[in-house]
Amino acid sequence: MSERQKAAAAQEKVAISKRDSWALKKWFSVYAPHYLGGVFLAEVPASEPQKLLMRTLEVSLYDITKDISHLPVKLRLQIKEVDGVRASTRFKGLELTSDYIKSLVRRGTSKVAAIMDVRTRDGWHMRVTIMAITVHGVGAAQKSAIRKRIIHVVTSRAAESDIGQFLREVLDGTLAADAFVAAKKIAPIRKVEVAKIKVLMHPPEEGARPAAREAVAQAGASAETQ
Repeated sequence: MSERQKAAAAQEKVAISKRDSWALKKWFSVYAPHYLGGVFLAEVPASEPQKLLMRTLEVSLYDITKDISHLPVKLRLQIKEVDGVRASTRFKGLELTSDYIKSLVRRGTSKVAAIMDVRTRDGWHMRVTIMAITVHGVGAAQKSAIRKRIIHVVTSRAAESDIGQFLREVLDGTLAADAFVAAKKIAPIRKVEVAKIKVLMHPPEEGARPAAREAVAQAGASAETQ
């Protein structure tokens, strides 16, 4: 067999191997968490369900709400459980697109970033970045005062809310509006946005498999009867 024939045969084997690997894969339907509406997001391939676990998907908030104003908001969702061909997810993070952020910052204004770690009532530990844009340039003292007021609003709200309530207030603009009201007492504010959220730690039950959750529930029931 010539060198050319050997090369052609090798390429054919690779092509067959790739076709076979795809033929073995199944398609799984991925859904948003219940606190984000539980809507269908996408179909993803995998050779077995276990390989989907902990995989992260990035979607636009528009994919969930169909509201065109939500296009700049990117959500990161992590697959936590697979039941048959249905994969459920949990919230992992949120971020505004860089183009949208650039469109907010204008010459003669100041951008104030307030970064804080918050914990929700149901045990979600997250790092939240709030961005405030002033009407005109402000000094370091005013920036510090704006930052403190925003941090107070956001940390207090998180502590009073479960993850569903907190995310609803983030996504419908309520949290940004309350931060705006607090910050404008220091200096004229043009815009406040939740720029980024990163989940630092999920509550233990959020990552538990069905059997594990049942065991936790049974343990709790046993403890109550003792």
